[in-house]
Amino acid sequence: MISEAFATLINNLCLRFRRSKPNMASNKNKYHPKLNCLIVTANVGTLFEDPEGIQDAWIGEVTKVVKKHEPNFIALHCQEIGGKDYKSSLDPVNAFFKKFIDHDELADFSVVRGYLDGDYDHIDQYTALGNFYFIHKSLENVTMFDYSDKQYVKVSGKEIVSKDLSSLPNIQKEKFEQNFFPDCKWSRKGYSRARWRINNKVIEFVNIHLFHDDSNLVSMKSTPSPYTSYRKRALKFVMQRLKELYPTDEGVCFICGDFNFRLDVKSLVQKLCPSSKQQVVRAPTDDEIIRILIRDNVVNGSADDVKGSNEVSKDEVVLKIEKKVFEIEHSLLHHNSNYEHLRSFDLEPKDWKVQLKEFDINFPPTYPFSEDTSKSDVYMETRCPSWCDRVLLSNSSWDWLQSEEIAPSVTYSTIGQKACMGDHKPVYLFFSSSLADDDSVATSSGVNGSETSSK
Repeated sequence: MISEAFATLINNLCLRFRRSKPNMASNKNKYHPKLNCLIVTANVGTLFEDPEGIQDAWIGEVTKVVKKHEPNFIALHCQEIGGKDYKSSLDPVNAFFKKFIDHDELADFSVVRGYLDGDYDHIDQYTALGNFYFIHKSLENVTMFDYSDKQYVKVSGKEIVSKDLSSLPNIQKEKFEQNFFPDCKWSRKGYSRARWRINNKVIEFVNIHLFHDDSNLVSMKSTPSPYTSYRKRALKFVMQRLKELYPTDEGVCFICGDFNFRLDVKSLVQKLCPSSKQQVVRAPTDDEIIRILIRDNVVNGSADDVKGSNEVSKDEVVLKIEKKVFEIEHSLLHHNSNYEHLRSFDLEPKDWKVQLKEFDINFPPTYPFSEDTSKSDVYMETRCPSWCDRVLLSNSSWDWLQSEEIAPSVTYSTIGQKACMGDHKPVYLFFSSSLADDDSVATSSGVNGSETSSK
């Protein structure tokens, strides 16, 4: 009896062991879902000034990138929605983005959240920013952060909001105060943020629009340009806000938008035209500088400082600078079919190299492109070409994307290089990463938050 019972016990233990072995292997090789993330930033102001000419091309080029990379999560950040005539163009804005969302290439994105700042009646809050997030039907366990309740909520369906964004709990926006840009009478510049949790990965997306160089003549005054301090102050403010208000435990954050970073024009001109002579032209009625001319073959005895009516022939001018004019010989900017030699004058991002990172730029300056549909790769002679549009990463984001698994998948480029996309070329960052199990998500009521059902 005893030996028979013992044999039965041993047999049961062996059966248990055999059954447990496959489970162990299964746990070890358990499938982890993939996050194929596409982040796009686009200043779309000019799309609403000539909609017939470029809107369809813009949609076509952006959806080409979607088709190429097959993302299952898209973050699209837009600036200057509505363009200059923003008060009368909110309906066209809604119609344009609805057309984009309904495109066949986006049909399998079952969840869409769009936040268009159309609160132009509240001038102290209006930023003209637009945030769109697309979740593919194959991507599960995606929730959005509620900044009011400090918890994550499930989302479903497609929803676009264009009014009273300040009252929404899932998006935060803030316009920069006027003293950030003391030389500007009025501005729509600001930032907005939204946070998502995909399985256990918390990612914050920040849409930002910083102040531009109002006058090329002022930009030429010094190195760095006086305008760089305005942008630095505003970006510092945003970084401080992210640190103090609802910080994430992991700190994974992508800050993308129109930073309006400009090349150091004064140093650039000195480098490109080292042996040329600078001539300052002043208004006939006063001493205000209205024009700077850089001449290659200077006529003997020509004056360095003249009144407008005393200008000599323009034949030998290689560069003409006015408030909103930057006319330069194309060969000086475009060396050997690329703009790599200009990168050394792209100095503003270096002020943030400790806090923010960026992948290598291997594309031409993103602004200011011609709005003529037949001149898709030609710069307008209004500003010095610059890399205004960027996707910057927090240190945690950078470390994450530098892993051996993710790094080979990263693509950082522009959209519509051979198409008219308005005066700005959109910039995108794509990467692919495995996601850990959802059951490992932190459920504390703090920063990462707990989860509730849809509101």
